[in-house]
Amino acid sequence: MSPILAVGAIINAVVLLQCGMGLLSALLPLRMQEAGFSSTEIGVMSAGFSGGFLLGCIIAPTLIRRIGHIRAFSALATVLSTLTLALAIDTDLYLWTGARLLSGICYAGLLTTSDSWISGETDRSVRGRVMSVYMICYKVAQASGPLMLTVATISGNWHFMLVSAFFSLSLLPVALRHGGNPTPPNDDRMGIVQVYRKTPLAIVGCLCIATSNSALGNLIGLYGLAEGLDVNGAVILSSVLQFGALFLQWPLGWTSDRIDRRLVMIFGIATMAVVSAVLIALPALPLWGYAFFVLLIGGLGFSIYPIIVAHAGDFVEQKQMVPLCATLMLSFAFGMTLGPLTGSTAMEWLGPDGLLYHTILFNGIFVGFAIYRMTQRSAPAPTGAYVNVPASSVAISQLNPRSAGPEIEESLEAVFGHDDEADGEEVPHYKPSGK
Repeated sequence: MSPILAVGAIINAVVLLQCGMGLLSALLPLRMQEAGFSSTEIGVMSAGFSGGFLLGCIIAPTLIRRIGHIRAFSALATVLSTLTLALAIDTDLYLWTGARLLSGICYAGLLTTSDSWISGETDRSVRGRVMSVYMICYKVAQASGPLMLTVATISGNWHFMLVSAFFSLSLLPVALRHGGNPTPPNDDRMGIVQVYRKTPLAIVGCLCIATSNSALGNLIGLYGLAEGLDVNGAVILSSVLQFGALFLQWPLGWTSDRIDRRLVMIFGIATMAVVSAVLIALPALPLWGYAFFVLLIGGLGFSIYPIIVAHAGDFVEQKQMVPLCATLMLSFAFGMTLGPLTGSTAMEWLGPDGLLYHTILFNGIFVGFAIYRMTQRSAPAPTGAYVNVPASSVAISQLNPRSAGPEIEESLEAVFGHDDEADGEEVPHYKPSGK
């Protein structure tokens, strides 16, 4: 059996999750703006989800180890679906912030479960191919979700029912999948001080780019409305922001394997700041003009995290790659929580262009620190190739071909083939490396 088909059920489940979450993340700020909430209040609601995501990244591995992948995925998807329906009760700041906080915990748990599951069922020899397919499906689904808002008005409750259906349907590929469960993920993490001592730029870079990207991802629709676009135009901006990464991640990553990765990061982030400044300076544009600039901003900003991971990986041994990436993911999640708060405050003070000034500020901090680090230490010799790693969970690094990863004891055909093994006991299909 093809290694892609072997984990296809889990990838399909993630696609459904991403479609639903992409739609919901674009919808909620627009609904709150329509109801008269301020940019700051919308930022608080958005930060609630990111804060929950941070908590979920911390507690999810323990939950999976206690109850297993299937039970964890089923429980979290059920709760997430219910919380989505709860949003239809009333457009209330406290209700929505609380529901989004809990949703963030569930969502992080679901991605940790799925990423760990895919990693556990994928032999190291094919992890690169599986990661590529997974990344494309992940990004396309995330970017496609908001476009569903263009088919009808954003009023009413049909959106919440549709998103809840997506989350519930994500259970089907998992429930109908043949085979047992992989070994639960470990909870190894390097201390943040230890990571900073090894590679300060990775920690600062994760914080800066996550703060900038999270603000853009949550508030770009509000920016579009304030610039005179209609709701459909605002939704399209939310979508193209994500699509941009699909076009620019590969050329930036390919270049980072051939020159100092820090130069590539400086180029990408500095260019992102310049594009943001040009958009501020220009008069009102038609939709296609805004979409073009937002595509570039998203393509540059959302392509940097995998390069940061590759840069950090050049400073550690292969066996340290997974705990290193888990710590970087937590740093990224912390920045994701700050972004909506600082970005919405900038919009409250400076108007819609405040979102772009916010981007320029954090881009400038990143670039300045990267230049400083280049004066303190020469570039390390690359220890592995660039891998397009999504900022999805603390477990995704186990799928990175640069990490040690599991060795499959049986062939994929034996694991997923024509056997009648009951799906009761959670029997791992691999043994950790070195054991």
